[in-house]
Amino acid sequence: MKLMVTSNANLNADLSFSQHKKEADRFYQDMILLHASCSQEYMKLSMHFLDRKLLYVSLLLCNKALKSMLNALYIKEEERQPMSDILLEDMLRVLPKVSGMNADSLIFMQSVSFLSQESSLIRKMQSAHLMNLIKRADELLLQISSLLELPYQSYHSVFKM
Repeated sequence: MKLMVTSNANLNADLSFSQHKKEADRFYQDMILLHASCSQEYMKLSMHFLDRKLLYVSLLLCNKALKSMLNALYIKEEERQPMSDILLEDMLRVLPKVSGMNADSLIFMQSVSFLSQESSLIRKMQSAHLMNLIKRADELLLQISSLLELPYQSYHSVFKM
């Protein structure tokens, strides 16, 4: 009888772990989709503000789109949410797992992040230069989106709309 109770307890533990894992996977998939769709909206808004010559706001939104997509990639690769903003060290740890991403991409994202914190530099920038940054970010977002392996393409270029 004791053996039967122990076996049933182990079976229940295995089932609940399996069920918990499925729920966690669903939650992470939902979070990945949420971050990817937020990236899309941030980039649409970035273009909207660029058209209105609000360069600083446009770059802030572009940076937010990149961070959101990085969060999605981090969740996919690490199977957990980041505790805070993703740091360079986090991405260096995740990057070797991800094909198609390189150091140039990381440097670009760090540069955009730095620029978005320096409004005085943005004021000196011409909108054509910012447009080039946004185009590069758009390409990178497409690349990262394809790495998420979602059932459908979650990010569409803001330049092909």
